[in-house]
Amino acid sequence: MPSDFDSQKKADEIDAAYRVSDGCYLIGSLERGVTVYNQQVRAHNLAWALWERRGTNPIRSVAIVGGGIAGLTVAACILARFDASTKVTLFERLWDLDPLQQGADGRWLHPRIYDWPQYGSRAPGASLPVLNWSEGRASDVARTLLASFGKFCSTFAADAGRLTVFLGLQNFQLDVARKQIDYVATRTVREGAHFHLDRREGRSTPFDCIIIACGFGLETATSPFPFTSYWRNEQLGQPLLDGSQRRYLVSGFGDGALVDLCRLTVERFRQDTILYELFGRRLESLEETLQIELDRLGKGANIYDFLVKSEDELFAEARREISNRIRKDTSVVLHLRGRDGNIKKISDIFGPTSSILNRLMTFLLFRSGGFSLNFQELEKAVATTGIPTENVLCRYGANTLGHLQDMIADYDAVKARLLEMKEKREQLPRRLWHPGAFPSPEQQRGLENG
Repeated sequence: MPSDFDSQKKADEIDAAYRVSDGCYLIGSLERGVTVYNQQVRAHNLAWALWERRGTNPIRSVAIVGGGIAGLTVAACILARFDASTKVTLFERLWDLDPLQQGADGRWLHPRIYDWPQYGSRAPGASLPVLNWSEGRASDVARTLLASFGKFCSTFAADAGRLTVFLGLQNFQLDVARKQIDYVATRTVREGAHFHLDRREGRSTPFDCIIIACGFGLETATSPFPFTSYWRNEQLGQPLLDGSQRRYLVSGFGDGALVDLCRLTVERFRQDTILYELFGRRLESLEETLQIELDRLGKGANIYDFLVKSEDELFAEARREISNRIRKDTSVVLHLRGRDGNIKKISDIFGPTSSILNRLMTFLLFRSGGFSLNFQELEKAVATTGIPTENVLCRYGANTLGHLQDMIADYDAVKARLLEMKEKREQLPRRLWHPGAFPSPEQQRGLENG
């Protein structure tokens, strides 16, 4: 069991990594690896650190900005860990909690698959003490998490004053230095896992602690091309029913772009089964070999040369499988340029801007002739290829600093710190809290009844 000194030291380190200013924290928005699971781990770590440091930093009022999965997780952690004297206020800009993943039937979530080929990365369960879940459609994961959040609220926030949830923010400004939030929003009343609208109000409210859990913002739209969020339902992965063949252009090289590249180019593509289909019984031995090589190359390495060198030995069968599964009703151009036009060749995108799995899939598709390439400016690329505007998918991620600037009134005063956080990226998604730190609703009811 860690000593009190070790716990305090670890809590202080977490506090320093997440702190924007005294009493104001940011969860994961400027980190790499902003997956659902990683954000939940960061939420657990921060809540535990705040609890460990409560002697020097007493907290009676907590504001959580963002009602997505990270915000719900840190809210539930605080409700479970702190006593009833600590009040939580949750702000969500849209009209329901976890609005991104709700109804997203075409997207698949897995706790750790983007860590592949690390040991345990294929395990289907998150195994978290608060708001646990297992791999599945994003819509099913959202349903599980929202139901679980309702149970935490019923157990740890039965007193209506313990948790306040505001939806539909019309005006929202966060003053970091004063730890104050100005808002116009609609207060809600909870019934089970649902939050019904009550009354609209505007306030300027100070808090002991403010936690920004807003993710990285919505993706950047690129005029004049259509914009559909990664989490909205569409039919890209389904065969065309009119007998036609269509051409698409996918612009970008992050995980979102590369997943859509796979959906448009691989017949019967499913993220949850593709590894098993490509490697079968060889999967475990391949993972061991890959992990050794990746450790040798070092974190953040460009793996293109390694993939080329190892292609015949490690990936020949997988390449043949992919070659046999190239879609016949689509043809795809992968548009690669980068924000500064610095992408000049396919090998440039095999650095740490995407997961190992998606880089491997892209490599196999490229070697199988599954897509063509274009490095021109986007408008010129579309004109050159003759691809219809409605078939252009731009996956450029979000302008996270701009997203934060929109909500922070004294942004200029904290900009240097935010840039430092983006540069250092010290919020590693490792489990740092002590086992048993967060009681479950079942454990709490057992204590109350015992």
